[in-house]
Amino acid sequence: MFIKCTQSDLWNTIQIVQKAVSTRSTLPILSGILFQGKGQEVILNATNLELSIKTSIPADIKKEGSVVIPARLIGEVVKNLPDSTIEMFLDEPNGLVRISCQESNFNIKILPPEDFPKFPELKIEQSCIINAEELIDIVKQVVKATSTDETRPILTGVLLSVNKNKIKMVATDSYRLAIKEVDLKKGIKDKIKVIVPSKTLVELMKIIPKESKDVSMCFTENQLIFKTGKTILISRLIEGQYPNYQQLLPDSYEIKIEVNKEELIAAVRRASLFTQDNSPIKIKIRDEMMELNAAAIDVGEAVERVKIKGGKEDIEIAFNSQYLLEGLMSMDEENVIFEIIDTVRPGVIKPKKKQNYLYLIMPVRIV
Repeated sequence: MFIKCTQSDLWNTIQIVQKAVSTRSTLPILSGILFQGKGQEVILNATNLELSIKTSIPADIKKEGSVVIPARLIGEVVKNLPDSTIEMFLDEPNGLVRISCQESNFNIKILPPEDFPKFPELKIEQSCIINAEELIDIVKQVVKATSTDETRPILTGVLLSVNKNKIKMVATDSYRLAIKEVDLKKGIKDKIKVIVPSKTLVELMKIIPKESKDVSMCFTENQLIFKTGKTILISRLIEGQYPNYQQLLPDSYEIKIEVNKEELIAAVRRASLFTQDNSPIKIKIRDEMMELNAAAIDVGEAVERVKIKGGKEDIEIAFNSQYLLEGLMSMDEENVIFEIIDTVRPGVIKPKKKQNYLYLIMPVRIV
C-alpha cells in the first residue's frame, strides 16, 4: 500500500473512527484502525465489536492495500503534523508503515489486517431519514436521562420507536424520564421499537458533519445503522423489554406554573452550591412565587426566589438539584411549564409552546 492524502482530511477522519476504537479489549487488534487504500480513496474502519464506524477520504492511491495501525499513536502523529501532504507506505516485510510529511518521518509497527473483524454486511429490513439537526436535538434532550448502572443494561439505552413518519426517543434512569417526538423526512410502513445504547447516540452526535442535512437510519434484526455523508455507524441493540414508562405519566396536575427558564436555571445553580452529598433543593410555591432553599450543616444556607405565573396554592416539594438543572437546560424555549401533583408524585417540566417534549422528575422525600 502506498497512498498520499492531506493532513487535515486524514486527521478529521481519524477523529471520527477513533470513537469506535476499543480501549479495554483483551484483543490488541481492536486497538487499531484499519486503513484501506482502494480506487481513489482511503477507507478507515474501527470497531469495538459493539460499535463499528467506517468512513473515507479522497486520496492519491499509488498502490492499493490495507494495514492496521494503533489508533492512539497514529492519531497523535497525524494531529501534530503540519497541514500538508502525507505519504503512507506499507513496508510489509519489516512489519512497518512508513509515514512522511515535509521533514517529518515515522516508522510505526503494524497489526495484521487479516485479524481485523470484517465490517458487517447487513440485511436491511427498513429505513427512514431524519433531519440531521433534529436528530442531534432529540438525542441531546433525552440521552442525559439514561442510567450509567451497567447492572441494569436496559436503562443504559434509549428506547427508539418509529411509527410511520414520527420518531420518538425515551430515556429513564428510574429517577427521571425524558420523552421527545419529531417528524421524519422519510418514514416507514411498519412500527419499529429498538433500544439503542446511549453511548452510540452520544458518539453519533459528534460525528455528524456540520454540512450534513440528513441522516439515514436503517434497521436490521439486532443492529441499527446510521449513514451520514461518507460515514457509516453500526451499533448493536440492547435486548430486553423496556419499562412501561407510560404509567409514570400523570393524567392531571394540581399545580401548573409558568417560569422563565434562564431565571430558574440561575437560581438553581446558585442554590446548588449549598447542597452536599446529593442533598436536594427544597421548593416552596405560594402566591405566584417560587422559593428555593438549600442547606448544608458545614456550608450554610441559600434562599432564592423566582417570580412565576400561576401557583397560588401552597406546596413544598424537593428535587435532586442536578436532575432539575439538567431538565431545565434541555428546554429550548424562554418559558417553561412546571406541573406538580403533590410532594410524592413526579413533576413534569416541558416547553410552554412545543408539545413534543417533556422531562419528568421524581421528588425527594422531605425529612
